[in-house]
Amino acid sequence: MIGLLSNMKTLTYSSKERLIGLLVIPPVAIAINFFVFGAAYFDGFRHFVLPGLVTSTVVLIIYILCSMIATIMLNRFPNYSQVFKKIGLELLCFMGITAAAVTVLFYGYDYIGIEGMPVKMENYIWVLVTGIVCNLLATSFNEGVAFYEKWREVVDESDQLKKENLQSQLEGLKGQVNPHFLFNSLNSLSSLISDDPDKAEKFLDEMSKVYRYLLRTNEEGLTTLESEMQFISSYFHLLKTRYGDGLEMETRISEKYNNYQIPPLTLQMLVENAVKHNMILKDSPLYILIMTTNSGKLVVTNNLQRKDRQVSSNKVGLTNIVKKYRLMKKEEISVRDDGKEFAVVVPLIQP
Repeated sequence: MIGLLSNMKTLTYSSKERLIGLLVIPPVAIAINFFVFGAAYFDGFRHFVLPGLVTSTVVLIIYILCSMIATIMLNRFPNYSQVFKKIGLELLCFMGITAAAVTVLFYGYDYIGIEGMPVKMENYIWVLVTGIVCNLLATSFNEGVAFYEKWREVVDESDQLKKENLQSQLEGLKGQVNPHFLFNSLNSLSSLISDDPDKAEKFLDEMSKVYRYLLRTNEEGLTTLESEMQFISSYFHLLKTRYGDGLEMETRISEKYNNYQIPPLTLQMLVENAVKHNMILKDSPLYILIMTTNSGKLVVTNNLQRKDRQVSSNKVGLTNIVKKYRLMKKEEISVRDDGKEFAVVVPLIQP
């Protein structure tokens, strides 16, 4: 119950809820009083003001109660596929509240008895119908505004996700295309051409796959795990050629997750971070493990052998991955660091 009330504080029917109430409540209260008292309601200031305040207060209470119910329903049925069920339940509640309030007004005024203003009980049905129609009108306005706001939120999130994708791709390209990386790759290729032409050909082939994948992912928001693993295999081949026995990688990927999806370049960023921040030694290799779990998650781990001289890092790569999952409203990634091993757990997205 406490959690529900907490959610209601942060979630309203619509941002225009108060404005709609301000526009609807006064004319509805006047119309109801006209049906209750007839033309006598407009006979004098006293006849107009006091019943007007009472009826306006009752209508305001109805509006607040209906708003609370709508908010609860919005929490309970948040998906578009549930919209008709949500609205149907709302209308049943709204009509019940309206009927109860109209009954209280009629019999309340009749019981109190205002001098010179007899209650016209024969108009009870008309007031009930008017109240329900006005309630439906206010509901339609609020539902329309709420739908528009949700649509704008989805559009804004989509635009933001595109920006994050572009930023992520840019960071990936920086890591691959910067002169230092390109120089090392070409230097390795140059050495292989004279020492081992076959290895040089293989190196060039893997290098072309890396750049082909980078260019293709510019147009993709998500990629399959299988495609990402093929890319990371080519990417690691370049690293392995450079670092030799100082770098090892093992993969344990279940085939049933091949068609699951992740943001492109996720593995490249994680592998690059491991290489960047740890010492790579022949007698103490950096070991990277990429595996899937039975719960549908991708885990990337590496043994920690941090460099004596800390490498400056703004953690943009990892931050971009986190932002992507938040914008997609997926389960967030988690990071573990026990001093001996560094691990990043990335949820896989079902296709």
